[in-house]
Amino acid sequence: MELEHLFQQSGFFMTLQMVFISSLLIPAAVGRVDIYRIFVRATASNLVTFGPITLLGYVLYEVARLA
Repeated sequence: MELEHLFQQSGFFMTLQMVFISSLLIPAAVGRVDIYRIFVRATASNLVTFGPITLLGYVLYEVARLA
């Protein structure tokens, strides 16, 4: 599976993403910044923790396909 294929999304999925993002930004715009901070803190923590592991798994997969 090519990496570019992962980024091809249907309109329905993109709409769900926009609804999700707006559900986070609307409380932040109203003044409920605590909900936004909790989400950003959890997301940043997960990206720092699982991002390099995921990248390593992808690189190992691609190297295995070369052999």
